[in-house]
Amino acid sequence: MISIRHLIVYLLLLGALGCGGETMRAGAGQPHADALHVIDGELGDWDGTDTATADGRYIYLTFSPDTRPVQAIQAAPYTTRIRIDADADPATGRPIDYAIRPEAIARRPQGVDLLIELSPLNERGSVGIGAGVTRYGADGEAVSIGHAQVGFTCLPTYASQQYEARIDRHAPGSTVLPGEGHIEIVVDQVDPQGRSLWSTTMSVRLPALEEASKAAAVLPDKPADAVRIMSANVLFSAPLQDAGPFRRVLEAVDPDVILYQEWFRTTRADVAGWLREHAGADWTLHMPDEGSGVAIATNRPIIARYERALPPSGDGRPARACAALIDTRAGELLVISVHLKCCGSADSEEDIARIAQARGIRDFVADVRKRHPGAGVVIGGDYNLVGSRRPLEALIDGLVGDGDDLSVALPIVLGDHSGATWVDDKSRFSPGRLDWVVYDGSVSRMEHALLLDTRVLDAGSLEAMGLRATDSDASDHLPIVVDLVPAE
Repeated sequence: MISIRHLIVYLLLLGALGCGGETMRAGAGQPHADALHVIDGELGDWDGTDTATADGRYIYLTFSPDTRPVQAIQAAPYTTRIRIDADADPATGRPIDYAIRPEAIARRPQGVDLLIELSPLNERGSVGIGAGVTRYGADGEAVSIGHAQVGFTCLPTYASQQYEARIDRHAPGSTVLPGEGHIEIVVDQVDPQGRSLWSTTMSVRLPALEEASKAAAVLPDKPADAVRIMSANVLFSAPLQDAGPFRRVLEAVDPDVILYQEWFRTTRADVAGWLREHAGADWTLHMPDEGSGVAIATNRPIIARYERALPPSGDGRPARACAALIDTRAGELLVISVHLKCCGSADSEEDIARIAQARGIRDFVADVRKRHPGAGVVIGGDYNLVGSRRPLEALIDGLVGDGDDLSVALPIVLGDHSGATWVDDKSRFSPGRLDWVVYDGSVSRMEHALLLDTRVLDAGSLEAMGLRATDSDASDHLPIVVDLVPAE
């Protein structure tokens, strides 16, 4: 039986669906009426910076380091530390000095009970990548745990002057935190020798820990005049090994167009066969390059197929972008599935390659629209924005008819208030927003936008949608679902 609390959440979710804007943050996924912050890399819901707050489930914090160069926080040449004194006792945990300031000279070191390090030192003593988490006993004994053990998320994933993060108080490694009471948080950045580059101190009162529960949520109905698009990274052709999770998600979402990534080392015939078996005979596949892993599938008529949406890379690898012009209930739509260059940091070779790829796709779109000026545009997939934001900016630049930029969707997890699209508990990197969808807001209006993560939903919600709690374990990327209707 659904509790009164879950019923209220359910009604709130229904009322939140359909938010829009130039940069659209979908309200379809907030699990609690009193959720304090949406962790999506957009900082408009914070009143200032270098501050922390908490509710009965999460600790939230935001900070603006002044260390230069500005770098993606998990691939930086310095380490960012989130230091938590959970018992207000400098004599317990690991003693770590405060930054040297006149007011801190006579102060005892902070007794750190939980330490989260972004770009931590590696085994060679140099700055590495990712996120490390360490718990300290009262005697200072250290136990290394993964970021998933404290439910840690930090966005944006790309280089920024401000970040936001949250810690899950229900996560198994968070038992070091009090069930209620004040904690002190120091966020600082240090060089490889441990010298302080920047520091800020926050104090936050934790309200009583609420009872653990999953979220009640529902997928929104698809409007009659909408085209529903799903972007899906299938993790090295995982549907061929275990079709069940992908079939159930496909049936629950009921998309009209699927933008696929990571059909790696798989033939066109095998992908088409999988679609016929699990989606139906009315689906058509566009997969111009078997080596790229990107593809488009649709149950709507394809007006034009494009063999190349992006020139091949200079190292001989296939270009990971494909495009098709599709006749949809929302009008003609140029859809592009992309998988930009992986890895690196801001201004790295990989980042420069992503920028070049984004510009190439942008030029392709501009050329196609000369012949189809009334067509809408949707570009979705794995953008791999782990360096700078410039690839996204280059892609959307001036592609609307009046010279404006394409709009950027900000889908939120259904049943949660997180915008992370990539989750891998075993990875050294904490969850991030790697996947994006952009569209022409002058032609199309976004009615719904959400991420689907079955792990956060309660049993009743999963049963109603025909899903299982483990379905999202099948890929490290969450499906993005967007509904577009004709612009008014």
